[in-house]
Amino acid sequence: MMSLLQSMGTRHPSIGEVRGKGLMIGVEFVQDRGQKTPDARIRNRIVELAFEHGLLIMGCGANSMRIIPPLTLSRGEVEEGMVIFEHCVTMAEEELE
Repeated sequence: MMSLLQSMGTRHPSIGEVRGKGLMIGVEFVQDRGQKTPDARIRNRIVELAFEHGLLIMGCGANSMRIIPPLTLSRGEVEEGMVIFEHCVTMAEEELE
């Protein structure tokens, strides 16, 4: 999951940093990667969109989100969740440009 999220970070300018240990992962959202300006607005919109698409994620801190799936998670569920997540990031970036 970490490698999928880090790969997404290269395609999405709003993803500032992906960090975590095991299945506890944090994704930071920024307005500008160079200056690392926090962007709570896009984070909040992604959380809303993900919920609407059946993916439950939580905001954390000013501009990050937590992804903490159950330990019984299957590879197929990871892939499905990451497709939904990237779709929601794309939609939020387009909406808030």
